[in-house]
Amino acid sequence: MLIVSVVFEFVPGGFERIKSEIFKAIENSRKEEGAQIYDWALDVTEPNRAIIFEVWDSQASLDAHFTHPYMDTLVTALSAANIRGDIKNYSAEVYDVSGKRDMGFVLPTK
Repeated sequence: MLIVSVVFEFVPGGFERIKSEIFKAIENSRKEEGAQIYDWALDVTEPNRAIIFEVWDSQASLDAHFTHPYMDTLVTALSAANIRGDIKNYSAEVYDVSGKRDMGFVLPTK
């Protein structure tokens, strides 16, 4: 299993300029075989910071993810955003993990 963590720091308005491409990638990526989780989130303390959190069954699943046309569209949009200065900084990391387990944390219901 692989966990992918990507963080983008956009200039104000930068995220909005590529939001439609992001939404299309999210919608399609979640349907891919081997995708357990594919989420983008905006940081509640830093409104121009976007975080991608992905969990994939295998490297093969992750590799296949980048062969889809909607990912070409997203990568092109992100590249254009970076060139025009809409992205101030970004990082992308992949973690190999052996498995997952429940934390055992339960919120009270009453």
